[in-house]
Amino acid sequence: MNIPPVILNAGRKHTATLVFLHGLGDTGMGWAGALNTIKPDYLKVICPTAPMIPVSINGGMAMPAWYDIMSLDENDKLREDSTGVQESVNYLVNVVNGELRHNIHPDRVIIGGFSQGGAVSLRTALTSGIKFGGCIGLSCYLPGDIEDISVPAKSIETPVLQAHGDSDEVVSYARGTKTSDILQKYFSNHKFITYKGMGHEGTLEELQDVKKFIETCCPE
Repeated sequence: MNIPPVILNAGRKHTATLVFLHGLGDTGMGWAGALNTIKPDYLKVICPTAPMIPVSINGGMAMPAWYDIMSLDENDKLREDSTGVQESVNYLVNVVNGELRHNIHPDRVIIGGFSQGGAVSLRTALTSGIKFGGCIGLSCYLPGDIEDISVPAKSIETPVLQAHGDSDEVVSYARGTKTSDILQKYFSNHKFITYKGMGHEGTLEELQDVKKFIETCCPE
């Protein structure tokens, strides 16, 4: 990663961490301000910035991205670069494991993200075999072909909050609900929230739901 992550330190004793990944073309600063308004004072927030890579759907222009997107066709199983997705999953796991230096174990770390960042977080929760404190997927999807994903045989205990606007013009609401249907087969605690009239964005209502999820999954 080329740019150091934005870190919002806990206001007092640090007992839990949120690692939140931004969407395509954004940076760690993009969500740090909003998350700072809702984080409990025992929570540390880490907002990394993705590396600059050429993105095929944008004519090969380089921008912060967690992986390349080759197609906008949501039915194309090769839409996302699977190697890039896995590299970002590995990066996220490394960030989570880095919190062990502060005596924060994975079950006290919530992973999450918006759009492409949420996609990486869902994939990580599904395939890593790690029980996280929680997983937040906002306006996102499960990248790649589910048939090619190796998932644990038993139910995954990581709590998941997935949220989507029904007017999303970038990641269709249909893809969000399809992802939800898949995740409910593997996660014992999965919640999907629909926001009427919301596009590909975040809202104050959604932030309040994220806040409640954080405080429920990783209470003080």
